[in-house]
Amino acid sequence: MDSLLREELPTIVSNGAFGKNLKYLSFDLDKDHVGQDQYMSTVLFGTVTTSDESQHRVVIKLKLRDEKLRVMFKIDFQFHNEIIMYEKIIPFLFECYRSMTGVGDCPTLARFFYGRNICGEFVEKDLIMLENVIPLGFRLSEDRLFIDYNHLVIALQALAKFHGLSYTAKHKDRGHLRKIVTDIRETQFDVNGQWSFKNKALSRCSKRGVDQLLERSGDLYRDNDHLRRFNELVRDGENSLRRALVPREPFSVVCHGDFNRNNVLFQYDEAGLPVDVLLFDFGTPRYGSPALDLSFFLYMNTVQNLRESRWDDLLNAYCLTLREFVPPGIRVPNRAELDSEMSKCALYGFAHASFFLPYQLRETDLEEEMDDEETLEWLLQLGGDIGSDLVADMVQHIVDMKYTNV
Repeated sequence: MDSLLREELPTIVSNGAFGKNLKYLSFDLDKDHVGQDQYMSTVLFGTVTTSDESQHRVVIKLKLRDEKLRVMFKIDFQFHNEIIMYEKIIPFLFECYRSMTGVGDCPTLARFFYGRNICGEFVEKDLIMLENVIPLGFRLSEDRLFIDYNHLVIALQALAKFHGLSYTAKHKDRGHLRKIVTDIRETQFDVNGQWSFKNKALSRCSKRGVDQLLERSGDLYRDNDHLRRFNELVRDGENSLRRALVPREPFSVVCHGDFNRNNVLFQYDEAGLPVDVLLFDFGTPRYGSPALDLSFFLYMNTVQNLRESRWDDLLNAYCLTLREFVPPGIRVPNRAELDSEMSKCALYGFAHASFFLPYQLRETDLEEEMDDEETLEWLLQLGGDIGSDLVADMVQHIVDMKYTNV
């Protein structure tokens, strides 16, 4: 922290992060938001004052100091991805859209001030600095896990606009889009092609839900062809996930990659209703089907009865916004085509939600000395019967929707 204040911020300011010909005056740490380790990083909130007496409310993201965790979560790759998203990919997407529409109705994002990802011996100086949007009225939803229909719809509308930028960019300059997305680094699989979660994690997390589903509704599902197919897919989990992640045209887009309640901020009106959504945390983007983002968001943030009653309404809201946002004449998926994408890619959303959703119910934290097998066993116990029911609900929905065409 002392090094950051003494050395890094003056250099960052003088290099033009907040405007030309400015110098650093001070940094005041926000005492109400003291830096602490998050899931993937350490975050500081504060105010940078520059020589023109302007004050800039910022969020500074630093890498975890624990090398084992940095390697496990591919933090260096995540910093790389987030920086190129803000410095190259998002500006290109915005430029293409505005050049064709003449308007600035783009998705709401925090202003990016600075990013550095040197790694190696300089890893402790790597950082990402963004605008602190809390003073603008943006905040997380009060619901910790599942969000209500109004929040779901406005989040899906924001996601549709974000995806719509890619369709516009492909129409405008397909070659350049293809070029810049190749710089996104893989965070799901290691150099040997293995999924980050080892020891047949997908199969074992899925079995938790399948067993629970058969226990409560065995007569309905025991001989179901799509449950049989689902079990085949998760037994060959890594290959199934790789197939789901392969970009297929014409509908592939730049995906957020971790689109869920934890990575969106809502702005509210006086009645307490959400009126705007801000996307953040672009550490795990990828180029692929829009259903990758949709399936993860919907499985992570909806309860089963809402999925059963409003699934069509939610996907229709996404499709309608996408069609209205993208300039006329540009191809976007209609509802039937989106359903086809979901059937091929919903396994991706389930795969992550199957362990991350019970993880959100944890009462204890992961111990640093746990190996891969101990970590998986710990995950499989999280949430108890409630966690098992949540996984079973997702399995049931995938089977009922016949989302097994991976």
